[in-house]
Amino acid sequence: MLTYIDSSILACAYLFDEPGHDKARALLQSSDHLLVTGTLTVVEVTGVLVRASRCHRLLELDMTLATLASDLGEDGPVTLVAAPRDTVERRATQIVYAHGLRALDALHLATAELAAVPLLESPGDKLGFASRGTAQSEAAAALGFTPV
Repeated sequence: MLTYIDSSILACAYLFDEPGHDKARALLQSSDHLLVTGTLTVVEVTGVLVRASRCHRLLELDMTLATLASDLGEDGPVTLVAAPRDTVERRATQIVYAHGLRALDALHLATAELAAVPLLESPGDKLGFASRGTAQSEAAAALGFTPV
C-alpha cells in the first residue's frame, strides 16, 4: 500500500524513548507499505532530533541525522514528494479551515493529496496515511485516506 508518513512517525522511529517507537520502526521496515513523505519532513524531523539531542534524549545526533538522510535518500525506505508551494499552501489553508488543524499537519495532508495521491496505481486505490496525531488522523480519514 502506498502510505504517506507524517513527520511524527518518522521522528518517533529515531527516538527510542518515544511511545510507539517499535511500531514506527516496523512501519519503516515493512515491505507491505511503499512510504512517501513531504519534503518539509526533512526540516521537521531534523528539528525534533536536534532538540532531543540538546536535552540528552538522543546521544548520537550526527549518526541519527545520517540515518535520516539515508532513509530519505534515493535507496531509502521513504520517498520524498512535493507539489507546487502555492498550491499546497492554498489547499492546506482550506484543510485548516475545515478541520481546525495546526498548519504543519494541514501542510502534510495537502502534500499527500497533491503529490502522493497521483502516484496511486489505480483510480480506486486508497492512500494510507500514518500519523501519531489524533486530530490529523481524523482529518486524514475525513479526506478519504486509509488510516495506518
